Amino acid sequence: MATKPLGTFAHGAPQPITRRGAAVPSWLTPAARLADAAFETDLHGNFTAFGDARFLGFQARPLLGTAIESLFGLSGCLAAIITGLPVSGGQWQGQLRLRHAVGPPRLYRLTLAFRAGRFLAQATVTGLLIDLEVALESLPDAGQHSVIASPLCQATKLWLLASFTEQIARRFDRLDVEDRPGTLILLGFGSAEAALHTPIAISIAAELSEIIRPTDLLGRIAPAIVALWCDGMDYLTGAERATRLCKYLPTALPGQSLLSLGLATRWPGSAEDPETLLARAIAALQRAQAQTVRDNAASWFVNQAHDKP
Repeated sequence: MATKPLGTFAHGAPQPITRRGAAVPSWLTPAARLADAAFETDLHGNFTAFGDARFLGFQARPLLGTAIESLFGLSGCLAAIITGLPVSGGQWQGQLRLRHAVGPPRLYRLTLAFRAGRFLAQATVTGLLIDLEVALESLPDAGQHSVIASPLCQATKLWLLASFTEQIARRFDRLDVEDRPGTLILLGFGSAEAALHTPIAISIAAELSEIIRPTDLLGRIAPAIVALWCDGMDYLTGAERATRLCKYLPTALPGQSLLSLGLATRWPGSAEDPETLLARAIAALQRAQAQTVRDNAASWFVNQAHDKP
């Protein structure tokens, strides 16, 4: 099954689908660029918006108003989960094997999150799907490995997307108890030729491994994106680090490649899950990429959270 490559922003821009007259939710387009599918439902589990014109290979518009249970082929399970989200911490995630319009069913990780509105009737549920079977297929020479057997990128030995988000999610509770933030830095190099993506990722991994702290976490979450998670770092310290990386890191990359950095901070006590944090960081990376192209120089941008204490 052909899937869109993660981290490729210049081509195949998402085409959000909403009910007639409804505004596109601000989170939806960045999330659609990050995940294999992004959607929104009401509190009854009926689809109200999609991040792209196609959803699991189906035309998305006719699915508006359809119950999530009927499309996913489940009976009562997700409806109960969605109904309980407002009182269960607002988040749920699990692995499901879902049918696709073409090809056999595939294994996805589904993340659901409660999104409050001004009134309860305006509240929605956001959903992200990440194809666990395509994470390795999207990387060169890795198509014969299973995600479960090898959670690492074979070329860089860094965590892949699904494994990386699981690793940072495990740190959230501890950081909340310690009342410390954490910052996600995405290093993008999508403007480079595709043949250079793996050499650049290897170079970035080698350079960062020399300077990061033992508690920091590195991942290759897309062919042209390396992610760095930093425990205890706020966006101000992250911006200082990004400035230094923009100054010296491009000189160490093959072909003097242009680099863009997107940053997002998670504050202690935040309800953000890894996927929402990644969506904000991707949005920041897009802003940085636009500036990089305009200035022909490495750039960074910070997406500041609304829930800063």
